[in-house]
Amino acid sequence: MREFAKAGTSAAIVVTLAFAAMSASAAPAWQECATCHPKEVDEYRLSGMGRSISKLANDHPLGSYGHGFSGTTFRTSTSDAGLVQEIERGGLSAEYAIDYVIGSGNAAFGYLVRVGDALFQSPIAYYTERGQWGMAPGMEREANPDFNRPATSECLWCHAGRPAHTPNTVNRYGDPALPEEAISCDRCHGSLEPHLADPSKATIFNPAGASPRQRDSVCEQCHLGGTIRILHPGRTFGSFQPGAVLEDFWTVFVGVPRTEGGQDRFQVVSHVEQLSLSRCAVESGDALWCGTCHNPHENPTEPKAYFSARCVQCHGEGLPQDHETHSGDCISCHMPRRQSHDSGHSAFTDHRISLHPLPAVDPDPPDELRPWRPSPRNLRLRNLGIANILYGQQRGSQELLQRGLGQLRSVSGSFKNDPAALDAFGTAMVLAGSPRSGLRKLRGAIAAGPVGALQFNSLAAAWWALGDANQAEAALQEAILREPTLESSYRMLARVHDDLGQNSKATATWRKFLEKRPRVLQARQAVRDADLP
Repeated sequence: MREFAKAGTSAAIVVTLAFAAMSASAAPAWQECATCHPKEVDEYRLSGMGRSISKLANDHPLGSYGHGFSGTTFRTSTSDAGLVQEIERGGLSAEYAIDYVIGSGNAAFGYLVRVGDALFQSPIAYYTERGQWGMAPGMEREANPDFNRPATSECLWCHAGRPAHTPNTVNRYGDPALPEEAISCDRCHGSLEPHLADPSKATIFNPAGASPRQRDSVCEQCHLGGTIRILHPGRTFGSFQPGAVLEDFWTVFVGVPRTEGGQDRFQVVSHVEQLSLSRCAVESGDALWCGTCHNPHENPTEPKAYFSARCVQCHGEGLPQDHETHSGDCISCHMPRRQSHDSGHSAFTDHRISLHPLPAVDPDPPDELRPWRPSPRNLRLRNLGIANILYGQQRGSQELLQRGLGQLRSVSGSFKNDPAALDAFGTAMVLAGSPRSGLRKLRGAIAAGPVGALQFNSLAAAWWALGDANQAEAALQEAILREPTLESSYRMLARVHDDLGQNSKATATWRKFLEKRPRVLQARQAVRDADLP
């Protein structure tokens, strides 16, 4: 099943090759920093953050993978265009040249393709720990997997230096889409210009010397995903700058454990949540933080010994005589690697630092959300209401939708020109069976603007719930105009025509989609089936 570009290539060598390929397009910020800090830059670029995304095209695992659930076969190979992935299902096939390899390879590699000015994620990933191909996280039970999952700015801000995201779009980007590959120095140290003009400690942000909230916010911007994150009005995921506190830009909502002393769901981007549950963190006050153990400017060759030495700094005295202090491995017992619910086929270190190994349970998704840190007082109910509505959509929960509606109703007078609040409010009302009231809110969101294709999709759903196909079609055509490669708008429009028995119009919709996305298998299948006698 598996083969490699070069015989004998190991996962460790692949990671090294990824770094080498990325060196050819090193970020300008790194070049500036390396003038005075060559050791720190060299070490950082070998770290996971320094290799978070690249344009690796050769010397990469190749092979095929069959997804039994959907009956889809994937093949990864090389050509003159570089790394290529092929998808085949139902007698149809397509090829995509890979534009970016996402992830450091410590656990896995994912893949991004560019279609026009839009970025989409490949439905497969290569899991380096197992040396196997598999479906990308969240795609395991997809009936028609394809290269159609949008790569959003929220995702790329945690993997790339400065994504050139087009405002108010789902996944459209400039050219190049990622002017700086991987995470650059300014992500932790802030703007470099003042420091370059006057090199001194006073002109650069150092998380280690900052207040606890400023310090922790630097790590939390990417290592605290929570259950859902809600941007504050006028903010983007690129708005945060080191030296600020994260809760001034967005609110992270995490799940409330179902039982007292219970566990939240273990997920990939929950390191901060896990660490906060540890006795080490609780008893240290604000002294223990990510940087206590992790130094991004060091790349330890013996990680277990390196991190165990950090443990011994605090716990070297007072341990029982028979404790295995000389094994050089505190991590395997107290911070074991375990499977998370959203990591595909990868295991990740559990940062709860438990005295005894915790059971590898994975509770059901939470029924209640709470903010990790409180947002500004005037935004608390607004953010919680939007979070409950979006989470209710994900879960298909009327209870959560109603909870969010009640919260937004109580503060609706304060957000008359807030498109995000109005869109969530209107969407929830449509889903709760009040499409006419929902329509008013959704039209208000579009009038407040700026908005994008997804808001017009919501508007179309309201019109369709009211039985006005013409208005629904007009809204969807506007959505398609704004994001012509986004499948969801075409799918909604084809569904409207199908429900009206307008089969030829539904087929015409898919034909229009194929003008922009000619390789998508399900759309090609729909047109092929329509053309059969």
